[in-house]
Amino acid sequence: MKENDQVISEVANAKNQSVLTSLQTLADDIGCDLTKGPSAKTTKMLIHKTESQKFRRSIGTLQLKAKKTLPHTLLLSHDTAAFVGLTHDSLASVFRKALSEEPRRKWERICIFYVSDSLMDNFKEWRKESVEGDQDDTCAGLIQKKRASQEDLDILLRDKAGELCFYEITHHCSFFGSFFGWGSPGGYIHVSPSIWGVGVKMCPSNGYRWELGARPSHEFLAYRKGLENLLSSENPFAMPL
Repeated sequence: MKENDQVISEVANAKNQSVLTSLQTLADDIGCDLTKGPSAKTTKMLIHKTESQKFRRSIGTLQLKAKKTLPHTLLLSHDTAAFVGLTHDSLASVFRKALSEEPRRKWERICIFYVSDSLMDNFKEWRKESVEGDQDDTCAGLIQKKRASQEDLDILLRDKAGELCFYEITHHCSFFGSFFGWGSPGGYIHVSPSIWGVGVKMCPSNGYRWELGARPSHEFLAYRKGLENLLSSENPFAMPL
């Protein structure tokens, strides 16, 4: 017990020293002498600077997370998958990575939804000044990526899925998403909203899992209902390609 207490004490001392070092660094930055005790004004300044640093770190983390790539392990973990996206220009590479690990892998059902050409202008990245020669984010560039993606995925997956379906969303697409095994516990849904003038790959995202032995969350059920609406043959939002 004494040995455990000593270890805990050493860990606590190390953590306290780290906090003191951080505070001293902040105090030095604003010209404060901690040996004389901080005034109320100085304390507020220290708290404000600490919170500002935390905020900047969170912004950096958001930017890293925003550059999202679908984990191929999700494809290996579920037999059904559906994707709602703008061009799906990176989806084939994820499937290829999954198939490189399990060459004989086959899926029961894969549904891929694209945004129609008529809606493309709503999702292109907006810049105050256009960059000469940059065609990737123009409407024509997005449509070209979409066509190439569909051809690539069709060739790659036509013998790898019991049911492979391509659709085009013609009305109201406010978010994009990836859906895995959504009909049973263990299912996972990853969604990302569209933001005015922001490239879709830089928009923030959220994931929702239906945990085993638990009821699915309200968010999971709502997004699943959205997908089920898209898959309905009577829906007014999408049509088969």
